[in-house]
Amino acid sequence: MLKGVNWIAVAIAFVALEALGFVWYGPLFGAKWMAEMGSPQDPKSPQVALGLGAVITVVIVLGLSWLLRRLGAASLRTCVMGALAAWFFFNFTTMAIDYLYVGHTGAFVAINMGYQLVSYLIAGAVLGLMPPKAAVP
Repeated sequence: MLKGVNWIAVAIAFVALEALGFVWYGPLFGAKWMAEMGSPQDPKSPQVALGLGAVITVVIVLGLSWLLRRLGAASLRTCVMGALAAWFFFNFTTMAIDYLYVGHTGAFVAINMGYQLVSYLIAGAVLGLMPPKAAVP
């Protein structure tokens, strides 16, 4: 499943998404996001949360890499469009469920959805600009 992964592209996308998260949940929307979140139900140490978030980010980028390869997406345009479709069909819908059933506010979900959308597009762009080398038979 991980055969053919461009690990350099995965690493670059990971760093870009971590930087985006720092800015998105910091200076851009941090105060609004915290206010909308209220009190977290399961308090974790910030280090544990950041560590698990980094692992999840790697899984997302690897998953996109795998999916885009399986779809035959190899250009910037096809990878970005594939990432957009993956975000819409899987991430957007999952977060919409949170809004409907978990009770998160619309603003909270919108901030998170926006971050995920931009993340998927950035990851798709990086993967599209750095496709894996074709395997030599």
